[in-house]
Amino acid sequence: MDWHRVRRFIHILAPLLCIYYIVPDEVVPGAPKDQVLILIMLIVLAMDTVRLIARVKVPVFRAYEDERPSATAFFAVSVTIALLYFPVEITLPALLGMGWVDPLVGELRQRKSDLNPMLPMVIYFFILLIGLGYFYGMTFPVLLSAVLVAPVALFLESRRFPYMDDDMILILVPVFLVALVLGQLPF
Repeated sequence: MDWHRVRRFIHILAPLLCIYYIVPDEVVPGAPKDQVLILIMLIVLAMDTVRLIARVKVPVFRAYEDERPSATAFFAVSVTIALLYFPVEITLPALLGMGWVDPLVGELRQRKSDLNPMLPMVIYFFILLIGLGYFYGMTFPVLLSAVLVAPVALFLESRRFPYMDDDMILILVPVFLVALVLGQLPF
């Protein structure tokens, strides 16, 4: 099986997690959505901890994840933080950007394409512009957010962080920056 393609496909599906906020308030009777979200994150973290302790190799994970928390664990933490503390109207476009642009960058990088990083940056810009514009209207702060955050996100995607996965950074930094520009910070 081509695990590389499986990883890319999972990335593309990541934004579907926001559907959770469209469903009724109590998916699990007696448990608010926020509690279920935290429970799911804790389950992912527990499974990743067991994987690391038992030294289980998961075929879909990259080799460097054998000795550190997986991208899945970092993703679970960052999505939980984003959905708990920031409006879903900001989190959804950031998830779309991470979920769709990160694999595109990987494919373009692998093929040594001249379209990298300009094409992914343009696509990220339009994802933010359309996503934020849908929720907040096509206002100057929305345009400013897309103009400022797209290059920052692509710059961060090109960096390697030894103790943190770029999926976490590509969710939390754009969410924070957009919330800052739109005056939606949680503190």
